Amino acid sequence: MLDSRCWRIACGALLGAWLELGALNQATAQGADQPDGSQIKAGSWVVQPIPIAAAPRRIRTTGGSSRFDQVTIETVDGTGYFLAECGEGLCAEPIVNPKPDDPLPEGALPGSQVAVGQHTIAHAWLADPTQRLLGSTLAGPVAGALVIEDITARTFRIDLPTSQAFEDRRPRIVDLGPDHPDTILLVRSDETTGAALVAMGLTGEGLVQTIAETEPLGTPRAWLNPVGAADFTGTGSVDIALVSAPDSGGTLQILTLDGHTFRQRVAVHNVSNHVPGTDIIDMAVVADFDGDGVSDIAVPDGERQRIRILSFAKGQVAQPAEIALPAAVVTEIASISPGAGKRPYLLMGLTDGQLVLLH
Repeated sequence: MLDSRCWRIACGALLGAWLELGALNQATAQGADQPDGSQIKAGSWVVQPIPIAAAPRRIRTTGGSSRFDQVTIETVDGTGYFLAECGEGLCAEPIVNPKPDDPLPEGALPGSQVAVGQHTIAHAWLADPTQRLLGSTLAGPVAGALVIEDITARTFRIDLPTSQAFEDRRPRIVDLGPDHPDTILLVRSDETTGAALVAMGLTGEGLVQTIAETEPLGTPRAWLNPVGAADFTGTGSVDIALVSAPDSGGTLQILTLDGHTFRQRVAVHNVSNHVPGTDIIDMAVVADFDGDGVSDIAVPDGERQRIRILSFAKGQVAQPAEIALPAAVVTEIASISPGAGKRPYLLMGLTDGQLVLLH
């Protein structure tokens, strides 16, 4: 068994070299085949199984495109693993001394995450656990309140009416430009009209304001799942991506903030970034996959059996790649950086118990 500290210091360079060798053998067809029973090839992508002792349940990263040593795989038996170079390939090794999770603030939603800001907001978190929606798309309770701490350590609390809740697992703090440098994006659900995406921020007077919100989906328990914020169209402004109804023929929408209104730029049907009834919500990756300098999105199709690489440069929808998988995605999808100027790798767990790396 490798010691995790040794791996992080001395072994990281071996992974990139091994994957570079594996990537030399690529198919040219857009479809998929499995000639040797070990790896699937789809276009310029290879689906490489990574040996692991138990089925993956969660994949955690530090956010964004991570290094190999910043990825933790949690299996169904509760064991944590990291990626290691084993013989002629990769494997997952148990973490010897796992670091405990940082404690949440008092009253925070269990299983949620604290967001960190860069400008006016220091931290933001979900609070007041509740069952008030009478059944959530997510596992466990939802949040009745949002707490914001500014850079002077003042705290602000937004309590929703009893007919609503934040049906989410973390605030997302994004920079939407000079007027809204620290904007919080959250899913707010209503027991009658369903989910909407809401953007909030602090004013110069230290008050919380709603900057914009989408129209609610219109029916009880209808939900949406944000993907991320980036310049998806190459215009120089930050767009917001979300999947509406991800558990039932989801639609990926690219939105832009126009004053205090979200306007849709483009939409793509038949995608999903969520496993129904779970807290697996980070099932899409934002990165430049086609090398044109504009952010793209990797997201499963509606059945979670294929990964779709989608591009929206100049407002036009394109699909540079579609990668067939041996089973449906069931964990988060982690983006792993192989080095500057190289296309990110994608790591995920499947319903058949496999851990696979797409490169």
